[in-house]
Amino acid sequence: MSTGPDPQETVEALADQGFVILEGAIEPALVRRLRDAIREVTAEAAAAPRGNSTEGYATLRTYNLLAKGAAFQEMPTHEAVLPVVEGVLDEGCLLSGMTAIDMGPGEVPQPIHPDDLVVTAPRPHPPVMCTSIWALTDFTEANGATRVIPGSHRFPGLPDPKGEHDWIPAEMPAGSVLLLDGSTWHGGGANQTSDEWRLGVNVQYCAGWCRPQQNQYLGVPPEIARGFSDRLLELCGYSLYKGIMGHIDGQSPASVLGEERLAERAYASPRMAALKRR
Repeated sequence: MSTGPDPQETVEALADQGFVILEGAIEPALVRRLRDAIREVTAEAAAAPRGNSTEGYATLRTYNLLAKGAAFQEMPTHEAVLPVVEGVLDEGCLLSGMTAIDMGPGEVPQPIHPDDLVVTAPRPHPPVMCTSIWALTDFTEANGATRVIPGSHRFPGLPDPKGEHDWIPAEMPAGSVLLLDGSTWHGGGANQTSDEWRLGVNVQYCAGWCRPQQNQYLGVPPEIARGFSDRLLELCGYSLYKGIMGHIDGQSPASVLGEERLAERAYASPRMAALKRR
């Protein structure tokens, strides 16, 4: 079982500072499974650095993890993380993407940015994204721990990628999770070690009415998606948001997938009726 503060307390702290670190949130056995699975997937794909300032010059990135191993299915619905995300967004939130980031020695700092960079609403604005960064190895300032600017989710504009920022390193032991408001300014640090790889996974969520960063419908084969839990299918967009958004010919995407357990008719669901009564 995971341990940690009450989810509502964490939501409040996140609203105040723009970030929270949950130490020891992930059970060690799961940390080991995920770490081994990522290193295996990376080796099989002969992954190489992508060579740009965002993705890194000495970093191995692996996207679309749900399609690459059963162990990754445990992450989006984890009991230490999802209740906090639902408190920040709502229970209709979507999985925006899952990315393994294995930062190697010699990596340079990533430009400071918010994850909701493409959102055009005036800033500051209510959260439309929430990012969880899972530490599968220790995160230290020396090996490139994420740099965070506290309170920056309330700033009125966007950061100057080349500017100076008053940041702190989000140092945390393996098994911890860094939670970020999507508007919080942050960026990967510099890995100044000679032999340490800093492995983490970004599990990002967005509001149910937003377009996710990674396309789960096409990225995850239907035969894999059919084995997902109900909640994971919902997070991948196979249910209707507020009983309306995301339908296919008036039916939930799960019906098209052949999963009648999440069958729902648009405009006729109990959730839609609840909205009409407001």
